[in-house]
Amino acid sequence: MVRRVLLVRGPRLSKDSGLGRAHHSIESLLNSALVPNWTRINTIEHQPMESLLSRVKKRWFSHPRLVEQISESTEADLIHITDQEQAHLVPKKSKVPVIVTVHDLFHIRPREIVGGDVTVAVGDRNPGFVRRRDLRSLEKGLQRADMLICISEATLEDVKRTFPGKQVALVRHQIDIGYWSPISNPKPREILGNLDDESKMLVITLGSNEERKRLGFAKMVISSLPDEVSKDINVIHIGSDVKITDDQLLAALQNAEVLLFPSAGEGFGYPPAEAMAAGCLVLASDLPAHNEIIPSSCLLPPTSVEDWVRELTGIHANWRAAGGVPRHPSEELMKHVMDSLSPESQGKSLAEAYETVFRARKRTED
Repeated sequence: MVRRVLLVRGPRLSKDSGLGRAHHSIESLLNSALVPNWTRINTIEHQPMESLLSRVKKRWFSHPRLVEQISESTEADLIHITDQEQAHLVPKKSKVPVIVTVHDLFHIRPREIVGGDVTVAVGDRNPGFVRRRDLRSLEKGLQRADMLICISEATLEDVKRTFPGKQVALVRHQIDIGYWSPISNPKPREILGNLDDESKMLVITLGSNEERKRLGFAKMVISSLPDEVSKDINVIHIGSDVKITDDQLLAALQNAEVLLFPSAGEGFGYPPAEAMAAGCLVLASDLPAHNEIIPSSCLLPPTSVEDWVRELTGIHANWRAAGGVPRHPSEELMKHVMDSLSPESQGKSLAEAYETVFRARKRTED
């Protein structure tokens, strides 16, 4: 028997945003019959509001009222709110179980993360009046939910500490294997244009200039390389020094010898996962949540410049030994992503979470 899910969120976010992308992946899984025995019947959302007043009215009053009304008469077997920033939408009374996906609790529980050589403050310790009220509503909504789905083990442990006794499940994000694959969707290196020099080994970083991304550390590693290596590599700092198109990003990940990812902390960490799906070697800090999804062979001490230099020098030596030819995609890394982060893997985990909370509600009603 196929059961029905009603997806709920606030404004219709772009797929380019993290939360928008995560929502779209769940919607896509349900629409593609990749969540065994579950299907989507509808999505409740609204257009982004322009003014602050219209956003507040929609967020605090009209949209929660709409979701509450729908929850009382829905034909769905379950309601899934796809991110914790919309947890205030959890109805006070719902005839079906309600799940919320939690990406992180940084705003609910502000703290400092020590990651390598930086201490990064996450969450706002002094929010204004509007945001304080908002956060109280979010926390109450999370407490009302039947289950909280977490995207990483680090988030799962945080949720257990914050909401003891709450039913939880681990459902990692998915990576679009076919899109990133250098086999099914190859992109030539030449589309990188004047950003690249094909006579040199391509090395990339990927991320903004936020302190937690630790791009300063990556640049320190690069500046510490032996002269015979540094003159032989081309480094592109994507997202910080340069902006590129989607096709250029695909080409960079499919043709780079290595992605350097020294970030101090991520909710999930899309870039290294997408790089591995493209068959690209990754060097990342041995920190949560990297060490959940990245093989140990790709993890390095977060503050040891010497270790990073040694690994990068070794990669260069292999590149030189191969004659500087285009790299072969790492089948091992591609298989790792396929096994743990494929749409099928996420769909299976999602179905198990749905079934667990659905059966739990049925038992209490019986």
